[in-house]
Amino acid sequence: MLSFIAVILAAVVIFQSKQHLNLNKEGKRLAQAINTTKQVIPSWGHNKASVTITQFGNYLCSHCKQFDRDIVLRLEKDFKNNPQVQFQYIDVPFSNEISNINSNVSQKLYTLNKYKYWDLHHKIFTASPKASELNKTTTAHYQQHLLPLIDQLKLDHEAAQTLQELIKKPKALNHRQGLAHQLNIDHVPVLYINQKRIENITDYKAIKREIITALNNTTKNR
Repeated sequence: MLSFIAVILAAVVIFQSKQHLNLNKEGKRLAQAINTTKQVIPSWGHNKASVTITQFGNYLCSHCKQFDRDIVLRLEKDFKNNPQVQFQYIDVPFSNEISNINSNVSQKLYTLNKYKYWDLHHKIFTASPKASELNKTTTAHYQQHLLPLIDQLKLDHEAAQTLQELIKKPKALNHRQGLAHQLNIDHVPVLYINQKRIENITDYKAIKREIITALNNTTKNR
């Protein structure tokens, strides 16, 4: 009986070790992909922050809309002024024109004015149709819906005109390129804290505990 229990315990330890190894590999792939990418990644917080939160999402994803409302806005409230925390958002485009518009416009705005970016970021989540409603929403209708949001940002004339042109004539995207494809991310939203994938992303209190633990560990290691 004791030998049977020992075998079970050994199997559990091996399984957990493999899981830990796989998570470490995934974390290293994420860090390497971000460090080598030529893509500009929208973020708030300091580039040398000790805790990095990375979200993969899409503006047409209903779960991402809810995640932005229930989690990301609360992260901004609790951690945006903490110099040791950085948040990154990586858009995972779908293969359709509306998704291209969102990716084009949001990415370009960040390069033009990263402070205004986050205002539009949250508004696009609200404005975008759900993926299930795309067949009912024409591209032209969505373009007309998005243009006033650019006006609300009160950008300089040249920046506003650049974004308006991208809305009217979005650039085609290669969906087989980018960080999500490199990391085999096949669904969104996905959340990492310091390259560790978080399994339960609907529980804000649990996510906040992970961040605080990471901050405390950093302080201890100094």
